[in-house]
Amino acid sequence: MISMAQMTLWIQLFAVLVSSLFYYMLTGKKDYPFFRSIAQKSYYLFSIAVTVSSVLLMYFFLTHNYRLQYVADYSSRDLPLKYLISSFWAGQEGSFLLWVFISAWLGILLRRMKNISESHVMTLYNLQNLFLTILLIKQSPFRLATHTLEDGFGLNMLLQDPWMVIHPPIVFLGYAAYAIPFAIAMASLWQRKYDWVKKSLSWVSFAFFSLGAGIIIGGVWSYKVLGWGGYWGWDPVENASLLPWLSGTALLHGMLLQSTRKHLAKTNYFLAAFSFVLIIYSTFLTRSGVLADFSVHSFTDLGITGWLVFFMAIFLAISAFLLVTRAKEIPHPPKDEKNIPLLSLEFGLIGAVVVLCLSAVLTGLGTSAPLITRLTENPSKVSIDFYVNVNLPIAIIIGLLLSYIPLLKWGQNDVKSLLPRLITGIIIATITTVLVIVNGFPGLLIFLMIVLGAFTTGVNLEIVIRRLRKGVIKTTAAVAHLGLGLMLVAFVTSTVYDKSERVALSKGKEVSVFGYSFEFQQATPKNYGKGTKWLLPVTIKNGNTTITGVPDIYIEQKSPGNKQQFHHPFIIRGWWTDLYVSPETYQPASSQQNNHQHVVVKKGETAQVGDYSITFMRYDLTNMNSASGHMSVGAELQVSYKGEQPVTLMPVYTVNDKNAPGSRVKLPGNDEVYAILTGMNASEKTIDLHFSGLQTDTSDSEVSQKPAFMVAEISTKPGMLILWIGVTLLLLGGAMSVYRRWPREKPKTP
Repeated sequence: MISMAQMTLWIQLFAVLVSSLFYYMLTGKKDYPFFRSIAQKSYYLFSIAVTVSSVLLMYFFLTHNYRLQYVADYSSRDLPLKYLISSFWAGQEGSFLLWVFISAWLGILLRRMKNISESHVMTLYNLQNLFLTILLIKQSPFRLATHTLEDGFGLNMLLQDPWMVIHPPIVFLGYAAYAIPFAIAMASLWQRKYDWVKKSLSWVSFAFFSLGAGIIIGGVWSYKVLGWGGYWGWDPVENASLLPWLSGTALLHGMLLQSTRKHLAKTNYFLAAFSFVLIIYSTFLTRSGVLADFSVHSFTDLGITGWLVFFMAIFLAISAFLLVTRAKEIPHPPKDEKNIPLLSLEFGLIGAVVVLCLSAVLTGLGTSAPLITRLTENPSKVSIDFYVNVNLPIAIIIGLLLSYIPLLKWGQNDVKSLLPRLITGIIIATITTVLVIVNGFPGLLIFLMIVLGAFTTGVNLEIVIRRLRKGVIKTTAAVAHLGLGLMLVAFVTSTVYDKSERVALSKGKEVSVFGYSFEFQQATPKNYGKGTKWLLPVTIKNGNTTITGVPDIYIEQKSPGNKQQFHHPFIIRGWWTDLYVSPETYQPASSQQNNHQHVVVKKGETAQVGDYSITFMRYDLTNMNSASGHMSVGAELQVSYKGEQPVTLMPVYTVNDKNAPGSRVKLPGNDEVYAILTGMNASEKTIDLHFSGLQTDTSDSEVSQKPAFMVAEISTKPGMLILWIGVTLLLLGGAMSVYRRWPREKPKTP
């Protein structure tokens, strides 16, 4: 059966090549029914072969066939059914198969569209299917293992979450969908028939909705599972999905303008091509291994980098050739409509296209920094501050545009008629301004962002209420814009006004933080998968309310010296503020001598340990690519003994090898005192230090009973409910747009 599965990949390749060849032969002036029949039947054969491949791979996962390396790498016998199913797309090979499976069936819908040239469109669309099939053959999910295992290695613990069961399929649905407007647009240029916008507007809306949903689900998963307290970290792999979505959103607004007022015809052709090429480029960034040292989500290089570059070059060449050779022929608006009034809906849509493209370009440059800096000796990525600094002004402009543009009509508008409809926005913005001042002025740009977000919320809320009288479908854009306004407000409240404190919770001892009382109870080990999940119940009191939260730490010993830990937070969701309890370490009760100590030090802060003042200055990434195959990161420490001149020490933390020699450094002074770097948290910018030989007030021989304790990061996150409402409304607006613009059969008249 495995050999049959491998054969289906070659059938896919043969079928898509035949389909592409015969569709191309039909792009001439004559229509050959025999050629068309072969092209269509070959495409159906391709789709059937892809489906059989997918069914067989799923069957191999469900039956634990560890003769396949891919099945062994990403599943195990103890996985629940839902995670056994999601193991299908946990790695590169399966995710490519999922992508081509979705693409194949979307192609069947595309082929059935009316008013398009099937031969031209399918010739171009099949390029994506050909590209993905070649990658599958190059790195097959049906590759045999070197030896058969009794059990697989299991699924990464972080992926064992319901959100990650649906997140990848929805993202790949968006990826595949963006190939359709690309194919229709390029086919339009190829044929010199420039009437493609209304034919593909529904597909652009669908791609906007599906990829946006995938991105948002990823943010929910990050907030719920990863334990760092955020939902977006500007990680290069996160950005890889954001880039085509930003470009595609610009395309959506540009097509709305072109379909009504004939503006931006050339720009929309470019954006249709750019959005799809960005998907290939994003795939290259995340799948080629160029980000392996800079992103926790990146895949390692499987030997497909050259193919990714080749196919990206092919799509760029096709797009550039058609755009350049047809540029002078593309229709433009009449001369009397070229001058666009500033106070008009046309100007607002153009502004939206410009700022969305600007965000995509600047974010893309930051994301590409590891690739660009490979030309130098020290490849590096940009800091999160870069993304914040370049996108904050853009967010302000978006808030400004959305605060009045939705009220405008086509052509010149009267300011006097506009002012009365701004009252709701002004009231909500004024209330927000007062609240911001009371809670601490965050700086001018952030202040403008939250106030304009509130203004946008008020304006679009009134539009939604007013348009509901004409039918729900008339509120499509206003619902999406209302959601975006709420998101702008929540972005500020949840990041600028959040509070965080790291505390040590000893068993049975109450600790007060942010008005809550926390008491750590008895930890419970639970066998889970191939490791142990430590359930860490904490009683949380707030006034008369008592809740027991159970964060946990999962520990799995992969091999001697190779231990993995995953931390899952506990979240109390409130109408305004979330309480976020994220465990960092757990230490069972033990009897020990009092000459050992442990501290967690944040970057830029100083810890006092006995007679030593220890300041954590920075991470040192010089040895990230170690010859041993392990990734090593240094921590620069400034250590002062009894107030003397500080000395610089550099312990090194080696991932998966905590006993590496460089992790242990001697502290200044005559005593044999050593600091051992046992862990680090890059997202929180902290390091874990253990000390040996440290003398205390008691004798070395005295033994004390140390109670069980856990170190947890406790945070308050204001406005998270507003954020989730905002993203839900944004997606709802996208879904309504798909429904509104999807082509329907007109009823036949009797």
